[in-house]
Amino acid sequence: MDFMSFEDVIAKIQGVTHSKVVYNEEEVEEVHIIANTTRSPKQIVRDIESALLAIFNYRIDRKLISIAQIDTGETKSIKRIRYEGISLEVKDNNVRCEIRLNMDDDEYTSTQTAIGTSINRLKVVAKATVSAIEEIIGQVSVFDVEDIVINSIRDISYVTVIVNMINDIAEEVLIGTAIVRNDINEAIAKATLDAINRRIEK
Repeated sequence: MDFMSFEDVIAKIQGVTHSKVVYNEEEVEEVHIIANTTRSPKQIVRDIESALLAIFNYRIDRKLISIAQIDTGETKSIKRIRYEGISLEVKDNNVRCEIRLNMDDDEYTSTQTAIGTSINRLKVVAKATVSAIEEIIGQVSVFDVEDIVINSIRDISYVTVIVNMINDIAEEVLIGTAIVRNDINEAIAKATLDAINRRIEK
C-alpha cells in the first residue's frame, strides 16, 4: 500500500491546509491535519474516511485522525442548490438522464447521454447534475466526476460521489454522500449536490 499517496489525496479535501500521515509497513498509525475553520472537524474526518476507502479501498479508524483548526479569516459563503427531480431512459445501447435542480426558485435542467454500460448508468446521473450546477454558477469545465462508490453498513446503503474541482489555485477533491432510500439515481444526484454545495460561493 502506497501510504505516501494518502497525503496527496487528503490535502485536496476542502478545509485541509496541511496533512501528515504516519505509517509503518502494514498500516497507518496516525493522521495529523491542520485545517481552517470553514468546516467542522467531523465533516473533514468523514471526507478523509470516504476518500481513503473509495480511492485506496483502505478503511481507517477515525480515532487515528487528529485535527487542529486555525482561523484563517475564511467564512462560509454557501448558497444551496436543491434537488427537484430526475428521469432516466434506457434505449438501445444508450442511457439518457435529465436532472432538474432549483436555486432561488429558478429551475435548471440538464440532459446527458452515454453508452449504457453499468458504470455509465451511474456516472451519467452525476454528470448531468454537475452540468446543471455549472449552468447555475455560470461556469463550465469546473467539475469532473471521478468516481461513484456504493456501500452498505448495517443494511443501510449509501452512495459516495467523488468530484474533482479545478479553480485558479489548484485542484480540489470534493466528496459527497447520500443514503439510498427508494432510488439509487436520486441518491447519486443528491450525493453529487452534497459534494459541490459545500464549495459554491455566493
